[in-house]
Amino acid sequence: MVDAASRQAASTAVVAQLRLLGEAVDVGFIALTGVLVLTMQTGFAMLTAGSVRAKNVKSVLMKVLMDTCLGGVAWMLFGNAFAHGEKASSFIGHSGWALAGGETADLAVFFFRWTLSATAATIVSGAVAERASFYAYLGATLWLSSFVYPVVAHGVWDSTGWLSALSPSPLLGVGAIDHAGCGVVHLVGAVTGLWGAIATGPRLGRFAVDGTPRPIPGHSAPLILLGGFILWTGWFGFNAGSGLSLVPYEAASGLFSGSTQTLADGSVVAQSGLLTVQQTLASTMLGACGGALVGVALCYCLAAHVIDLGTIVNCLLAGLVSITAGCATFPPYISLLVGMAGAAIYMAASRAMRALRIDDPLDAVAIHGAGGLWGLASVGLFSAATPQAAAGFRAAHFGAAFGGGWRLLACQATEAGFVIGWTTATTVPLWWGLRAAGLLRVSRDEEAEGIDEVTHGGSAYPADAAASPWHSPKGAAVVPEHGGGVMAVTRPSPAPALEAVMSSGSPLSSSSGPPSSMSGPGGAASAPLTSSTRSGGDGSGPPSGRPDPSRAIMDEMHAAGGSGEGRGWVGGVRAWSPRAR
Repeated sequence: MVDAASRQAASTAVVAQLRLLGEAVDVGFIALTGVLVLTMQTGFAMLTAGSVRAKNVKSVLMKVLMDTCLGGVAWMLFGNAFAHGEKASSFIGHSGWALAGGETADLAVFFFRWTLSATAATIVSGAVAERASFYAYLGATLWLSSFVYPVVAHGVWDSTGWLSALSPSPLLGVGAIDHAGCGVVHLVGAVTGLWGAIATGPRLGRFAVDGTPRPIPGHSAPLILLGGFILWTGWFGFNAGSGLSLVPYEAASGLFSGSTQTLADGSVVAQSGLLTVQQTLASTMLGACGGALVGVALCYCLAAHVIDLGTIVNCLLAGLVSITAGCATFPPYISLLVGMAGAAIYMAASRAMRALRIDDPLDAVAIHGAGGLWGLASVGLFSAATPQAAAGFRAAHFGAAFGGGWRLLACQATEAGFVIGWTTATTVPLWWGLRAAGLLRVSRDEEAEGIDEVTHGGSAYPADAAASPWHSPKGAAVVPEHGGGVMAVTRPSPAPALEAVMSSGSPLSSSSGPPSSMSGPGGAASAPLTSSTRSGGDGSGPPSGRPDPSRAIMDEMHAAGGSGEGRGWVGGVRAWSPRAR
């Protein structure tokens, strides 16, 4: 017969195994959602690259990369300690520097929180694109990731934070509910970007003397759409993972806590990570769909029936930002309506930015700032008691539109005011200090030529890439010839007119054929390349839809029997072939 001690030991072992299994599920869930959030950096990179001119693509990609890498080191050394240190005041944490004393289970959460920090930093890159110095931007990323963002994250998300809805004694009995970061992530990034855009000033030619905005279109609609879809995909992990657990535990027993709340109508609601994740998935889907559809309607009504792809993608993102705070507490139909309203608010904010002559190439401030403010307010208006309780928030006070009183709305307004005030106070001195030191903006010549050429080793789309896989505009590389020799690459010079080339005596005729990239099937010249595939929208290419004159010259020379033998300019493209011996 089994005695009581044996039964107790067996029970303890079973509980330990169940707890271990639950922890494994949680770590896997956090890892999966964290990787999804990390893919949002790819989405930001593609969206930003497509929204700028071709001459600045590498510049914006490098900024996104540094947001992730430099921001990751800053988060490890300082940010995580300020945001979630075990020793903390209600305003800021102050322990765990460089992950000192971190446990393995905590490292998965650390990883996920880093992806959120990187997202906040990347928002800034779009607002100052195409004219901010790379090195000044590194300083801004370091400051934002190590101190500015962590203080806000501590105040709103840490259980010891003064605004936290998870605090034992929350503000006004409920605290600020910001499940995935309308204020903590999006509004922090937007306010930082706003002051950065103002301090940096508009791009050359963005506004006429009388203040009239001049369009500077991006160079790639496919990249814009690709980036938007990747961001939407990552957003599912962003919102679902922000609960940080599928299986809550009771400290005494180590099993499911079974914590419940009794609502005003007498119903009893159990806290459930599984239900909350399902709630966030539906919200993330519907908020984006509503935003995009309203974008189509507004474009049709306000833009002479021109349905602009970039605007629709931005409206989709504005819908996503708008539901981020309340994705765990909105009924599905509310998420749809909030996302729809978010798109309209974005459109109004974008127009206001242009009226104020603030240049934001990606509309980052309008999307993440206006959308973030609306998202915080919408929780105070439309958060429902039942999903609010299931997500682990106190449900005595909920959305005012559902009869929950004004307290939650007041806490949401307090968070918005705190984020704007804190971020302004900590970033304005940085931006204007960099500006006073002459470090903030690139020179006029660099901006005109393209930041890629001066700072990042050449264009992302080199003009001679079709003829040579080795591109070195700085003249530092050598290119193997067919005969085994080498020849130096020189900085491209302006292409001469066709008549000058033909009369210069350059060796342009040979029995050998042209490089294969200049020919179509069977060696025939390919169709003339148009500006839609080459021009970056920056005035460097021919008018949209017209044949590229440089390619037209190449086609004409090929038709006349020229093959590009030797070394010289052919229609603006360096022709690489064996040197005449």
